[in-house]
Formats: sequence, C-alpha cells, structure tokens
Amino acid sequence: MPLLIHDARVLTMPVGREPARGAAMRELGTIDRGWVLVGDDGLVSAVGAGTPPAAPTRIDARGRVLMPALIDAHTHACWTGDRWSEWSRKRAGEPYLSILKSGGGIMSTVRSVRGTSRQDLARATALRLQRMAPLGTGTCEVKSGYGLTAEAELRMLGAIHDAAAVCAERIATVTTCLAGHAIDADCPDFLERTIRETLPTIAASQPRTTMDLYIEQGAWTGDDAMRFVTTSLALGCPVRAHVDQFTRSGLLADLIGVGVRSVDHLEASSASDLTTVAHSGTFAVALPATGFALDMRFMDARRLLDEGGTLVIASNANPGSAPGLGLPFAMQLAARFMGLSTAEILRASITNAAHLLGVAGTVGSIEPGKRADLLLLHETNEDALVHGLPAGAPGLVLHAGRAVNPGEPGFEASA
Repeated sequence: MPLLIHDARVLTMPVGREPARGAAMRELGTIDRGWVLVGDDGLVSAVGAGTPPAAPTRIDARGRVLMPALIDAHTHACWTGDRWSEWSRKRAGEPYLSILKSGGGIMSTVRSVRGTSRQDLARATALRLQRMAPLGTGTCEVKSGYGLTAEAELRMLGAIHDAAAVCAERIATVTTCLAGHAIDADCPDFLERTIRETLPTIAASQPRTTMDLYIEQGAWTGDDAMRFVTTSLALGCPVRAHVDQFTRSGLLADLIGVGVRSVDHLEASSASDLTTVAHSGTFAVALPATGFALDMRFMDARRLLDEGGTLVIASNANPGSAPGLGLPFAMQLAARFMGLSTAEILRASITNAAHLLGVAGTVGSIEPGKRADLLLLHETNEDALVHGLPAGAPGLVLHAGRAVNPGEPGFEASA
C-alpha cells in the first residue's frame, strides 16, 4: 500500500556517481515542508514540495527531519562469547596490544567462534542486526575474521549470509572476509597458510569477496601485509585494510598504490599520511567509538576533509574495542572529537558509506527509484542526531517502506 510522509524537513542527500568530497560534503539537498511518496514496491516513487499527492496511508511529519537511513560500513557483528573481563585490565592501564599478545583480545573471540556452529553464529549475528535496525541503520557491512582458517572463515561467511536472510525485511547486509585478522600463534606457518591456502580457498568458493586485514604490531606488518593484499587482488578480490590504529605502519602509500578500496582507523597516521590518502581515490574510514573506548585518539578527519579526502564514519561494532551497535553514537563522537559539521557527518555516514559498500545505486539518498530506507527523526533539526547523546531509537525507521519499529511513539499513520 503506498505511503506518504508529508510536512517534513526532507534531506534528499543526492548521491551522484562519485563519493562526496569538498563542498559536496556540506550539501544535504534540503526540502522544507516537503513530502515523499513510497510505492507498493518499497521504492521512493516521488519527492516534492507544496501540496502532496493523495495516498491511502499518510504520516504527518509535523516538520520533523526525514532523511535516508544510516549505512554502517565497518562492523564485526558476527561473533560469539564476550570479552567483558578484559575491561578491568584495560582500565588498569594494560595496553590493548599487550592483551592481544597474551592470547586475549581478538584471539579470545577466535577460540569461541571456532567452537560455535554455523547455526548458532547466524542466530547471534541476526540478533545484533535486529538491534541495529531500530537505531537507524538500513544497511550494514559485517566482517568475518574470528575464524582465521579457510573452514572457519567460510563458516562465518555462511552464518552472515543466513543472518542476512533472516533480517532482510529489517536491514540489508554486505559481507566482507577479514581473513587477515590476528596472528594464530598456535599455527607456526599461519601467515604462509593464510596467503597460500585460505585466500585462494575463499576466493574460489565466493568469487570477488572483499578481503580485509589488520595491519598492526602483533598482527600483519610489512611485506607480509603487502603480500596478503597483492594476493587478494590477483585473485580478483577487492581489499580493505585496518591500518595505523596504534602505530604508524608506513604502508599507506603502498596500499593506495596497489588499489585498496579503504583504509580504516588512521588514528596513528601522520599529517603527510593523511594528505596522501586525501589526494587518492581511497576511502578513509573513521571509527571514533574505538578511540573513545580505548585511548581517546581519533583520526584527524578535519585535516583529511580539508585536503579533499573521502571520509566514511562507521561504528566498528565488535566485542572488544567498540562494544556497541549504534552508528549514531559514532556520529556523535565525530561531532565532539573530530571537528566535523552535521552535514559532513551525515554525508560520511550515508553517502560515502553507500559508495564504499557499492550500494549507492540502491540506497543512500531519497530519490525516485531508490529503496525507501528512511529515518524520520523525533526532532525538527538534524543537529539533534549528531549532537545529542545515545537515547534509543532516533525516530521511525523504515526499510523498503515498512516500519522497522512501528511502535515508536509519535509516528501514528492515518488512512
């Protein structure tokens, strides 16, 4: 049944063929007192101002903000077990890399995941996706990476696929294989086995799967990291990279030179590193929830944008360094600690995230023909979303035109 949302402050956020950079980061395509018509097919059929068309179901926005749903382009939402006990060690001053080196951190989750069935992994992942949706996320990237063998990584990828199918009416999912996560100390030839066996096995089973790796002391470094990247690319798989989180790798220019799709973290990158990223076609993915949780270090996103870079903001939802599921919290941290404006944060969390995940032709804007993944805020000013504090659902969330949280107060539909 067609749905009309009228009397709204509509942020159309036109996507375009390229990610937003420079002045485009500050343009939201605003229509005051606008309306959006959603068809039976779950797509936006018309957008306009003035007198709205007739529709059998109507929502009076009462001047509130209507915008595209959020797109979370970096999460580790597939896991089992927990790491809450490590927080007392962190708060006592033990560095995250020390916990990882002692067998905790990522490897703690790896042990749990390796002992979990595909069915149970899928169930745990689906529950997290279902919790993300009412927080405003319409599309979510989910990584594997807690298996570290070909068999376990494929089981994780299968579980993510199963969870995505269960949650398809609430949230869309994009899958990434994080085959290069922590180093398994119990496997003496782990690096060689990953490059020679795990990568080809996954690429053969799931062609063109995006690969990811964690470049850091105690994980992948130097020539080994670059071999992982070049091998993945030779197998026809795009590559993303966690890099410069705690220590400067010195690999950013090399990664960009071979064509990685994104470099994520960059808290330890130098000013010249950020200039290199900004002047390339590579996405820079900021993960402020991790800086907040661990060490209060954040990517210098202001410098990156001023240099003309392509910024994405994501939640990094995971069981250790960013134990939360809401992208709005990461956006709120970006406003407080990264020197970014509301428009820049929205563009980074929606437009550029859509381009990074390859879904910009489907979602990320309010335009005819796009899937009606929408967020109708409780507030009449979009500043509320990025300057407020976490407080549950930010408004009414629609996925393909259907309400994800229909019981949210204040959004009664009328016939």
